[in-house]
Amino acid sequence: MRSLLLNAAAVVAVGLTASSALAQSCANAREKAAFDLRALQTHLMVGALSCGMHDRYNAFVTRFQSDLAGAHRNLTGYFNRVHGRSAQRDLNQYITALANAQSQEGIRLGSHFCGKIGPLFDQVMSGGNAELATVSAAASLPQAYPVRPCDVRTAETPANTSTRQR
Repeated sequence: MRSLLLNAAAVVAVGLTASSALAQSCANAREKAAFDLRALQTHLMVGALSCGMHDRYNAFVTRFQSDLAGAHRNLTGYFNRVHGRSAQRDLNQYITALANAQSQEGIRLGSHFCGKIGPLFDQVMSGGNAELATVSAAASLPQAYPVRPCDVRTAETPANTSTRQR
């Protein structure tokens, strides 16, 4: 009987840990914006290297240095929260995989890639810091990490959406 209770307790503990890990793995709004901005930054970096737009990329990084640093802090926080002791290694792997994914996108687009990078630089540089997050999210660039936004509940959004009204 004692063994049965210990096994049942272990199953409950594993279930709670799994659901806790699942909840921790979602990205809050700041973290999701950081993933989007990092994807944009990497896309522009790959474009600068592939299309000879180094000066444009340098101008982007200089102008949005504060935003990029904040995004990096939010990514670091996310990886620390979700990956614990392996956070730095996993963040580095994400950054490398993201560069590879963006490079593959450039290869996939072929000669059209550079034709798309110039206007994207124009769009980013014509806006201010407030528009940067909007442009980053709207760009829908390839990610190298499954980013799942956390559910946001409001008074109008009930916790259990499966309940039907009669």
